[in-house]
Amino acid sequence: MPKEPSMMYVYYGKSEDYDSTTGELQNGKFRYVIYTPFATTESTGLPDKPHAPGMPWLMDPGTHRAHIMVGPFD
Repeated sequence: MPKEPSMMYVYYGKSEDYDSTTGELQNGKFRYVIYTPFATTESTGLPDKPHAPGMPWLMDPGTHRAHIMVGPFD
């Protein structure tokens, strides 16, 4: 985990939607992860679990693994 805030972008989907010949992924979705070591729900104002698809939330609050998740979580 990084020592300072940083960002990761993930593009993902089902393996049956991936064409290994072309590298194309159909029906892919983005997930964004913002690493914020030791952030808390109090310091960010974010909840510690998702309230609706696409809404940000703080995972592992108060730890070195704390990070903000943003994605289409179903």
